[in-house]
Amino acid sequence: MRDSALTTDLHGTYWRLKESAPPVFWTPANGGHWVVTSADAAIKVLRHPDRFSSKFLSIPPNPNQPKMIPESLDPPEHRPYRQLLRPFFEGKAIAPLEPRIREWADRLVDDVSAQGECEFIEALGSRFPVSVFMEMFGFPLEQFDFFRGTVVEYFDVQIDETRRVELSMQILGSLAQLIEARRTEPRDDLVSTLLHIDFEGRKLNQDELISIGFLMFLAGLDTVVNALAFGMRHLAQDDELQARIIEDPGVIPAMVEELMRRYTFISTPRYITQDTEIEGTKVYAGDSVLVPLHMVGWDEKLTDCPAEVRLDRPHCRHAGFGSGIHTCLGIHLARMEMVIFYETWAKKIGRFRLAPDQTLRYRGGSVQALEALQLEWDAT
Repeated sequence: MRDSALTTDLHGTYWRLKESAPPVFWTPANGGHWVVTSADAAIKVLRHPDRFSSKFLSIPPNPNQPKMIPESLDPPEHRPYRQLLRPFFEGKAIAPLEPRIREWADRLVDDVSAQGECEFIEALGSRFPVSVFMEMFGFPLEQFDFFRGTVVEYFDVQIDETRRVELSMQILGSLAQLIEARRTEPRDDLVSTLLHIDFEGRKLNQDELISIGFLMFLAGLDTVVNALAFGMRHLAQDDELQARIIEDPGVIPAMVEELMRRYTFISTPRYITQDTEIEGTKVYAGDSVLVPLHMVGWDEKLTDCPAEVRLDRPHCRHAGFGSGIHTCLGIHLARMEMVIFYETWAKKIGRFRLAPDQTLRYRGGSVQALEALQLEWDAT
């Protein structure tokens, strides 16, 4: 797929790939790699880390890329770290955050409600989930613009590898500063907790702390932003769904799942460690395979009429949060944030629409994004 197609019609381009390409195929792009386009093929890759490794999270493989614990680890090394982090992201652990998340949603929506318009990603889509995450992890909120700008540039497929390395060093340096600050002055945040937690009879060392932080930085400052942006883009053009959530906010959790299914935005790479087969196609050790997670939620065998956004599905099957051992640790927090945001928006703004005469542009790459989204509504 050409990047130019992705930048103008991201999900449409992936959909056409699903419709026209075989379940597994080889592309010479990015040095050459395999791509899967069916749910069966995607799930096979994601759920067999013994053959499809996460140790290189880029195509082509970059052995100098900073490690991201636990995302870039395979079994058996992966499990102890995931078990260490999992309790901090379980439903019961994040439940106490709900009042503070609602405060953020109320404040940010109130800031724009009287204006009758906003550029959603700058005013709300980034500031809401990123502020929540920065508080939780321990990043200073006064550095919001620097942190958000850094992660957006890091995921930009147009930058060269030298610049990406520079950005990595900036992130690692910020993490090292934060860790040292919390060693001196612990606070009620995740970094302070990780500094003192017991891990297999010892404390986490500096490299482990920075590696965990690097993953949290990239995931926490970008993924929910993208989910909300794609969701709001759809909702702005779906009057019936807008009316539904205004009249019955109880359907919003189902809507969150359905929008994640329809507008999945991650394509995850895996490194093949042994000659094997994917749905009858022979693949080889040393090759890479790209798994567009979109393909799970778009598979007709799992979802009737997958192009439609519907709230009446008995099961909403998708891989928007990943699948297998690397399913997103922050899945419960992400869902809570999105449900609270849509509830707040429906209550305070109500009906809204896309601003006319705008050209939507998208970011391709492994984590896809909408670059800007201008919205309008009738302010009261």
